[in-house]
Amino acid sequence: MLFSVASSSSSRGLTDGLLLRRSSPLAMIFYSSFTSDVNKSTVDFKVILDGTRHAVSASVNEQLSKVLAKHRDVMHAVPIISPMLGHDAHVIVPEEVRKELEELTGEEMDKIEELCSEPLDGGRSRLASQLRVSESFAGMTFAVKGMNRIMRT
Repeated sequence: MLFSVASSSSSRGLTDGLLLRRSSPLAMIFYSSFTSDVNKSTVDFKVILDGTRHAVSASVNEQLSKVLAKHRDVMHAVPIISPMLGHDAHVIVPEEVRKELEELTGEEMDKIEELCSEPLDGGRSRLASQLRVSESFAGMTFAVKGMNRIMRT
């Protein structure tokens, strides 16, 4: 089976008349770049940092630590914990979101106690790396709190 890459007369370029085999790397690149944006939904929520609310938009299932590390107004509060672990942040999740999260394991709780300054009881303190953006984040407000500046491996 062959894929044909067509273009309109106003956007003619390098791909005019190009025929690609379905299994060719170029066909896969075109296919994945075409379908990747179609299937992703975006969620809008807010993050409070130092008393200021910041609007955040992120794709569903994206790791929250990566979302915050890319945000121009919040990125300074998402330090690199280690070269292996990358960016992370101490996040206080809204109660509505906490109810939908799985219980923390002992290892996850130890990580929070080690890295987060003044973690909250009841599972509301989480590391941003432990959270993936979900539809339940829509319209919610998360708080970013202090981290202990510890390098981990």
